[in-house]
Amino acid sequence: MVAHRGVVGPAPENTLESISAAIAVGSDAAELDVRRSGSGRLILAHDPLPAARGALHPTPFPVGAPAPVELADALMLARGRLGLNLELKDPGLAADVAVVISDLSSPQEILVSSFLESEVEALAQHLPECPTGLVRGALGVSGRGLPGVVRQALACGVTHLVIERHRARDRVLDGAVESGLQVLVWTVNQPTQLRRFLYDDRISGVITDHAGLALGLRAEG
Repeated sequence: MVAHRGVVGPAPENTLESISAAIAVGSDAAELDVRRSGSGRLILAHDPLPAARGALHPTPFPVGAPAPVELADALMLARGRLGLNLELKDPGLAADVAVVISDLSSPQEILVSSFLESEVEALAQHLPECPTGLVRGALGVSGRGLPGVVRQALACGVTHLVIERHRARDRVLDGAVESGLQVLVWTVNQPTQLRRFLYDDRISGVITDHAGLALGLRAEG
């Protein structure tokens, strides 16, 4: 079970507090979003950082908001205690992310994923021992044979396919598993959907906003 942006509620998303909460409830992993700040640092943030009015470059973080967590601090907190799925949100991050992972963590404990094929391909070149995942969202058109999202993942050379829950149909799941891919499904919050995906042997991980609920349902099985 993967806590979406950490365990959010008492703690803000993508923070050391949400990571600590994910550890406390017993999550297998946390999904975190990685961007580059205006000053060039690797930070945790889901949304693009806004530019100040009249500025030529993005501000490091919005005025009045707390400074985002640095990726290095998140890796040190989670090391040996929690798996991480790092989603690269911006182009050009892979090489620097690979360096931070190799310096501060065990690459085998980290899944690096992205919607951007170039990022997961680059990460695999810089850190081949680190699992990688291609992220795909809303349903698209798929022709005959192997589903399109599976073909795309295989073409990128990733180890995982990270799909939005509406894509997690039998044809996609079967095609992914038969092709040697592990599958993660996001973001699953309803109890009936959680039961369906948590108990499906074709799915390696379920990403959810409700970690406690998911862990309870998994224990029932």
